[in-house]
Amino acid sequence: MPLEKMRFFIGEDRKEPRCFGIYHDDEADRWIVYKNKADGSRAVRYAGPDEAYAAQEIWEKINSEIELRRARAGASRKAKPMSNGQKALIAMAIAASLAFAGVCAYFAVRAPRRGYYRFNDSILYYQDYWYFFDDGAGEWEEYSAPGGDDWYQDAYYGETYPFEDSADDFSQSEYYAEPQDDSSDSDSSIFDSWDSFDTDWSSDW
Repeated sequence: MPLEKMRFFIGEDRKEPRCFGIYHDDEADRWIVYKNKADGSRAVRYAGPDEAYAAQEIWEKINSEIELRRARAGASRKAKPMSNGQKALIAMAIAASLAFAGVCAYFAVRAPRRGYYRFNDSILYYQDYWYFFDDGAGEWEEYSAPGGDDWYQDAYYGETYPFEDSADDFSQSEYYAEPQDDSSDSDSSIFDSWDSFDTDWSSDW
């Protein structure tokens, strides 16, 4: 589900108007389920230690927002009540997503960027894997990177490099792949036509 488009934020304490969210308040050691209304004020639906209950609250609101639009589209379908096992699974998924987000944020900063590098007088290219230009063979080859995380940090040249010979251009290599757009649209017409203004942003929940 495109939660950001739906204005639901998991693991985020968002401040802007018109959004729902759930996050863990580390200082108070409690879960917060909230709604930021159209005027910017916040209505707290739940604030407490019960992660499963907090997950249930946000899940039911997601379902109610979906059902609202399904009903308007003439394809209403009631959401089934969750079992205790499903609540526990959702609670674990939220906890895992928070931990995963932290790990991703760390590695996103540490990970090399796609593009050209110079290292020990060699031209390298990073594209999910390291490659170097073999002057003798006149072509790109796979490169076994040194250990550690910092060896490439000061050698980045970017997506382009002033080569004298077009063979040095990595885009001419057999290894080259066009950058992929990671964004994807839902194949559901409900989500494709989602308008956050359809939500009653003046109510407390």
